[in-house]
Amino acid sequence: MQVTKSKLIPNQPGHTIEIGVATWDDQETSIRNCYLTRPGEFSPRNSNEISLGDVKEIVTVIADEDLLDPRDIADLIAVLSTSLSRRV
Repeated sequence: MQVTKSKLIPNQPGHTIEIGVATWDDQETSIRNCYLTRPGEFSPRNSNEISLGDVKEIVTVIADEDLLDPRDIADLIAVLSTSLSRRV
């Protein structure tokens, strides 16, 4: 993955979310959950790269199975609403 943007996760040292060019197609964007193990390395077990197209499917399954705490659901609704308002 060619990283184009990285966002640190608050209160979780060494944990970032990375956005970039997908390894399987340079015309697609992917996202990766990154836990640094040593400088310049990341944990392959916890640093999975997924396509943006799969994000909706994953969130849908999580919602269908009631896997998130209601407070987390409210947080997601708020951030998604903010994203939507920036685009309309």
